[in-house]
Amino acid sequence: MRRSHRRVVLGAFCAVLGLASGLALPGPARAVEEDTSSDVVRILMVGDSVTQGSSGDWTWRYRLWQHLQTSGVAVDFVGPRSDLRDLRTGGPGATSYVDPDFDRDHAARWGMWSGYPDTPIGTLVADHQPDVVITMLGVNDILYGRSPQSTAEDTTGLVAAARAVDPDLAFVVAEATQHWFTGVSEFNAALGPVTAAVTTAESPVVVAEAAAGYDELQDTWDHAHANARGEVKIAAAVADALAALGIGDPAHRPLVLPPVGPRAGPSLVSTAGDGSATLTWQGAPGATSHLLWARDATAGGQWMLLAEGLPTDGVRTLSPLDNGRRYQYRLQPVKGDDPPEGDVFSAVVDVIPTAPVLPPPPPAPALTAPGWMRAAAGRRCTRLAWRPVSGATSYWIQRRVDGHWTRGVRTTGSRVTLVRLPLQRSWRFRIRAVRGAVAGPQATITVRRRATGRC
Repeated sequence: MRRSHRRVVLGAFCAVLGLASGLALPGPARAVEEDTSSDVVRILMVGDSVTQGSSGDWTWRYRLWQHLQTSGVAVDFVGPRSDLRDLRTGGPGATSYVDPDFDRDHAARWGMWSGYPDTPIGTLVADHQPDVVITMLGVNDILYGRSPQSTAEDTTGLVAAARAVDPDLAFVVAEATQHWFTGVSEFNAALGPVTAAVTTAESPVVVAEAAAGYDELQDTWDHAHANARGEVKIAAAVADALAALGIGDPAHRPLVLPPVGPRAGPSLVSTAGDGSATLTWQGAPGATSHLLWARDATAGGQWMLLAEGLPTDGVRTLSPLDNGRRYQYRLQPVKGDDPPEGDVFSAVVDVIPTAPVLPPPPPAPALTAPGWMRAAAGRRCTRLAWRPVSGATSYWIQRRVDGHWTRGVRTTGSRVTLVRLPLQRSWRFRIRAVRGAVAGPQATITVRRRATGRC
């Protein structure tokens, strides 16, 4: 079945070559009409970070899959991996595609060189038996000092090693999109002659012109890796190259370019404080930073940009704020230098700063009667002393006269001297601890007057 499909591919490719050269090819061109509805085209994509993609991406692999489905091509992407680069950890293994509903198999790895693949192409072909190999490699080699020409010539070795396992393979060699880097335009220009030298009718090699119309600012999120617009442009160039092989239709133009930036907002929670608010968040896949927006909801204020460059995950305390006012906050995710196009925010959180509610003071201890009372008398005076009572703020000292207690005196200490007392055999006193308007139980003492002496 795969051989039948390959005859169709080769027939279409030869037909394209014949039309381009003005030649009439009688036999192979008719092979395009063979019924290959039961065939599945197996495609192996070998590349670096642009092909692998990172957390929060669709990837151009997804865009190509959607195009081939629309074109009615039964296709199977093959390869040893299905992951993205995890931007939070800086390693492989992420599965956080914007839409994972496609065949995610590939053989791409972040940082891969054309001259130093992590798995030999012969091993990949033997293990996964593709009909078509799509490569997008070279920019890392050039950035680290290899010449554009020698990097382009790596294609010769790759094609030869793959053909050693399967001589009937078809190849798509994609240009590097980052033509603004030194040497990349020269590398792309060299791909045409290099691939022309190794293409054959049995094993065609087609260049995908991915760099054409590709813009550093509009089509990347970090001046190197494709955003959603860049993904569509790369997939369109690869689709055109596959169509030249007889696989699917060319990309429909003008291209429909999707919005860029993260497609999901972070999770955000808030905690009110005394004149403050604390925000805690965890970024959605693909977000490398956040914009913080705020509004005074009590005043009916407009949303204002409060801060930029907040980290992927974080905590931020905002102060001073007015207690009792209602504030609202939301975070907007950013990937690299791409804020999201469209209404992509976290949920709005409300915060009403509030002064802390202090617990009631513990009840004051009950007043007790003064203890350890002592007296020293004179002829018309006496000194009284007693042990202080816990919680008392003053003491009330009264004298007994004719069956009644006098109005008495107040003191804040635990001793007092009373003078000008009447000349009588003894005096009787009572002392009560006082706190506010509350007087505790009394303690009494009788003091015998001395005939002589002062206090």
